[in-house]
Amino acid sequence: MNAEKPSSHIIFRATVMSRKKYLPAVCGLVRDYALLEGLTAEEAGHFEIVTEEACLNVIQHAFEDKPDEYFDVIVETRPARFVVALEDRGLPMDWKEIAGDERVGFGIRLIKAFTDEVRFINLGLQGKRIEFIKDFSREKSLRAEGEERDDAGAAADIVREDVPIAIRSMRPDEGPALARCLYRVYGYSYMEYAYFPEKIRDLIESGLQVSMVALNPENEVVAHQGYKKSDLGSLVAEMGAGIVDPRYRGRGLFEKIKKTSIDYGRDQGLYGLFIESVAVHPYSQKANRALGARETGILFGYLPMRISFKKIDEATEQRQAVVLMYNRLNREPDRTVYPPYQHRTVIGKIYENGGFHRTFGEAAKARDGMELLSHVEINASHDLGMAFFKLIQYGKDFQDCIRYHLRDMCLQKVDCIFLDLPLSDPATAQSCAAAEMLGFFFAGMIPELDNGDFLRLQYLNNVKIDPSKTVVVSDFGKYLFDYIWKECERASRK
Repeated sequence: MNAEKPSSHIIFRATVMSRKKYLPAVCGLVRDYALLEGLTAEEAGHFEIVTEEACLNVIQHAFEDKPDEYFDVIVETRPARFVVALEDRGLPMDWKEIAGDERVGFGIRLIKAFTDEVRFINLGLQGKRIEFIKDFSREKSLRAEGEERDDAGAAADIVREDVPIAIRSMRPDEGPALARCLYRVYGYSYMEYAYFPEKIRDLIESGLQVSMVALNPENEVVAHQGYKKSDLGSLVAEMGAGIVDPRYRGRGLFEKIKKTSIDYGRDQGLYGLFIESVAVHPYSQKANRALGARETGILFGYLPMRISFKKIDEATEQRQAVVLMYNRLNREPDRTVYPPYQHRTVIGKIYENGGFHRTFGEAAKARDGMELLSHVEINASHDLGMAFFKLIQYGKDFQDCIRYHLRDMCLQKVDCIFLDLPLSDPATAQSCAAAEMLGFFFAGMIPELDNGDFLRLQYLNNVKIDPSKTVVVSDFGKYLFDYIWKECERASRK
């Protein structure tokens, strides 16, 4: 896979000899560039430490302390992200051995504590790459789509209904106006990147984010709805950040701007939008269903306990569920998929309910020419207590690979671990059972996530769930909830 996405901008790439005496100069450069890109002094210092630990791992383990080898240190920016990466052509990393090394194991834990995401990428004949990411779009207080604060600070004079409102695409230079609207709704508890106008500008100019805004006669942003793509070539996007200034509520702005955003995505040729609707009340689910979205899964424990919800004053007593929904905008390609035998019926009903055109293929019991090692992309947020494993390539070590990374996340006290398996790969039909033997359970599927559909499995790390606190509005949603809850109970008995 391509390690550098088209939206990346490399600030510098340094080829460094594998000698420890050069590390202070290189790590100091990383710190200085982090400061220039908007990180705080503390965060920049953390990245200096992370870079040093990672370089030491390369020198000591990839090159076995040989002083005349070389590796690259790269600093780059992506929309709303600061990235430090190391690339080397040394020994393949044996994570079990490293975890068993007390000093290095501590270093790995330190790296994960000081970054929002760590990604390991196999570059094939070019070696390997590890990325350390500061994500300005990481939510400090995670909220699912459609949530708004409803406290005394947000109570302002209601603007009369005859004030004209215009809805249009947001310009890159309107980040400050959006930040003011977000402040009226959330204070300073929303996604951190939204308070950096230059980050909003980068996302919109890159094409990764599309936003619709509602403007009053003073050109204040009084409502917003956006969607974000994972990369420029993606034909699906995640819908979110639907907000309305408290002074302008009660006039249907939320529904109008959401519909405008959906219509724009349809005109741009998107296959669809996926949404994570909260399940502590019915309102956002009903609004999304009214605009064509349909349920494709339930994610238990997705929202941390610290989340507060509109019109719910008491603190939540458990991590909260979300309903995974998909709004189909244009007909996607007809595809052949290979669902696991034990979940063929429920997956078939998801496809039928969403209007998808899929053919179920018959997978062979064994695949000829399977690679020895699996390739899994891992994105973890320790702040939110979540990790996402995405299977890129099946290998003969699939179960051992997942077991190892699962154990690593559990030891780090990550609450919820999600595993996405490609339904276009015949190996998924058999490999799902291997993951379920480790305690994963069926959670749903995401259509067209990456040029194809993905089966999503979930693992709960000592997280208690009270099913009575999950609200699902439609008959099909209730069918999915019952099925997934039974799977969750099955997994908890392992």
